[in-house]
Amino acid sequence: MKSTSVSTKIITILLLLAVIGYFAVQGYNYFVSPETTTLVYRYHSERSIALRGYVVRDEQVVDCNETLIELKHAEGERVGQGDTIASVYRSADALNATQQLETLRAQKEQLEYAKSASSDAATALRLDTDIREQIISVRAAYESGAYSSLDMLIPQLKTTVLKREYAYNGSDDLTAKLDELNAQITALSGAASGGTTRITAPVSGTYSAVADGYESVLTPEVLETMTPSQLSSAAPQSVSTTVGKLIQGSAWYFAANVNEEDAASLKENSRLTLRMASGVGFDLPVTLTRISAAENGKCLIVLKSTRYLSYMTLLREQNAELIISAYDGLRVPKNALRVDENGVSGVYCLVGRVAYFKPVSIVYQGSDYCLVEPGKIEAAQLGQHVQRVCGVRLVAQDAPADGIHLAGKPLVRKARTAPGHKLHGLAQQHRRQHHGQ
Repeated sequence: MKSTSVSTKIITILLLLAVIGYFAVQGYNYFVSPETTTLVYRYHSERSIALRGYVVRDEQVVDCNETLIELKHAEGERVGQGDTIASVYRSADALNATQQLETLRAQKEQLEYAKSASSDAATALRLDTDIREQIISVRAAYESGAYSSLDMLIPQLKTTVLKREYAYNGSDDLTAKLDELNAQITALSGAASGGTTRITAPVSGTYSAVADGYESVLTPEVLETMTPSQLSSAAPQSVSTTVGKLIQGSAWYFAANVNEEDAASLKENSRLTLRMASGVGFDLPVTLTRISAAENGKCLIVLKSTRYLSYMTLLREQNAELIISAYDGLRVPKNALRVDENGVSGVYCLVGRVAYFKPVSIVYQGSDYCLVEPGKIEAAQLGQHVQRVCGVRLVAQDAPADGIHLAGKPLVRKARTAPGHKLHGLAQQHRRQHHGQ
């Protein structure tokens, strides 16, 4: 019994000494060894200018002093010259008759489809597929905030669902129902047409239902000579009752004032990227068409684009970011960069237990970091050996004595990689903090 107790005590003491020794070694490596490692990961950096400006288009307002109006086109829809923009009703009865007439015509279309379609598997599959796709479109429009398009998508979905119902229930008595609907449509057509007038498009263009008073203040022609002070003092004119406006052509502009120092880094006719703070969820390609003369330390810049006009119809005064250039590379701290005796920039990469100098090309320099692209691990001295580190094949030779084997011992810290990123090397730093651990 006594022998067992002594053995247990000895094992306990040995385990305790082993734990103490482990932490002592780790503490020594952390506090005494001047070499630390940091994770390297791919990084995207941009050089940009913050803007606040105005979206400018070639717009023509369509006036109307009536009150009972029904718009016929969705926001951002293309309209041809002479097309009906809106219907004006002289009385509430005429408006109700028109709405009932549209409902009856939709029911007639549904019944005619059910009568002509065969109730086979192909028809059912086609209708089910259409319903699923339209439900996805409705959800996408709702999630993106495109509420104006819901007025068109929801009735389409309702019509498709009713078509499916009629097709599944068969075509019995559909002829009688169609005759009844035709009679109701004929009766309502006279009442609806007598109290309705049309407003047509004076020119072709992209339709927008909102007029804000800037249409005649900010125009493409005005931007050609506008100064920074004129843009700062721009104010909208009073707007009468309208049915919206038509945007001619496909071009739109963004005008903003920038500091004279920022303007000096820009060049006319250069292709840049504009990122709106709201209203548009993706980057917009633009061309810098004008940089005005400096005025009180400010310059007016004009950006032009001929794409995505339908997304820009409701935007006017906006915060934005002008992306001048973008860089991609491996992010390493600035103090991890070294220059060898040949003037080659690089970092020390930990391969197994030994650090090797890896040449890099500097892509971009930030405040405390650099973006680099890795080069080939150059030969140093002695024989060549090959290792695999996290699946990347590295070819290296024994490291030079100075700066690599410290105190006669190779580095022993293990390399780690961030999830989802390929290891190109660990940058050796001469500081004590471990990044990304």
